[in-house]
Amino acid sequence: MDKIQTLKGLSNYIKSLKTTKNINKDIQKIYNQFGYGYDEKNDAELLLSLQEYNQSQEYPLLATGQSGYFNEQIDENGLTVLEMKQQDIEDAEFISRSFNINTNFKNNNLPIIYTTLLGTTEFNYATQSFPAVIFEDVFQCSPNHILPIQPLVGEKEPDFYLRLLKYQIKNMPMFNKEKEQEVLFRAKRLIEHFCKNKNRVYLIRINDVLQTKASFGDVCGLRDRTLSNSEIVDKIKFLDSFKELMGKYNISRDTMYFNPNMTSEYGIALYGSIPKEKLKYIEVERTYQVMQKKALDMGLHLGDEIPFGYKEEISR
Repeated sequence: MDKIQTLKGLSNYIKSLKTTKNINKDIQKIYNQFGYGYDEKNDAELLLSLQEYNQSQEYPLLATGQSGYFNEQIDENGLTVLEMKQQDIEDAEFISRSFNINTNFKNNNLPIIYTTLLGTTEFNYATQSFPAVIFEDVFQCSPNHILPIQPLVGEKEPDFYLRLLKYQIKNMPMFNKEKEQEVLFRAKRLIEHFCKNKNRVYLIRINDVLQTKASFGDVCGLRDRTLSNSEIVDKIKFLDSFKELMGKYNISRDTMYFNPNMTSEYGIALYGSIPKEKLKYIEVERTYQVMQKKALDMGLHLGDEIPFGYKEEISR
């Protein structure tokens, strides 16, 4: 048994060495200096430093914030179709149906990457605990992402979200004891999978996607699934490349941060995959972790309720 554990530990260590080399050390250092989400002054200094860094590069960077849930998929396959595991899909669908919400948690199998210039939007996406569809349809939280109950100082992230779901169930008369137990069992498993790894902001050199089909925002009918996959593919064929799109809007390295299309929360949709060899990333703390740190710095004690006003940021 000890030998097996040693071999597993060695395998994990080798895997960590392979992925760590993909960290952009310069940007990670800038992020570590300021952090994100702790206070507005630090955020402003972080974003200004990142803008200055990005505009100084021969090939400026686009960014996409992703949940740590997808780290292993991206390390293995690059940025392409990101899928939840089948068990997690079943758990999420069971929980949402229990609240009379029918949501399809499966991907449409089209390689579409939503990006912006490195800045506020992608940090907001990268620092959330769950994608919007999980946060809203599984945990029954509002689209503005204000938490219905507040975390306690020192409360672990999985424990808080399980307590939050118990709170939501308490207000739903259709739940019997057996159903509640099943929902909480599945939720615990789902939460642990999403809160296990560090979230990341992936970095993509603009030069590597100049010929990729692109649009500001995405193709009408894609997100609401009013078009079939074949209809979407046909639409994508006639889109401009990212290089052509930038030309149409007179976007250059000097003007890109002043063009709202490049920084909007609706993002730049890139229709294609990006191999892992062309990706770098930085690791970021989730809003929940920052919230806990700030509460301790404010002088609160373990078990105190963190004051209302903290919130999960906007999600895709």
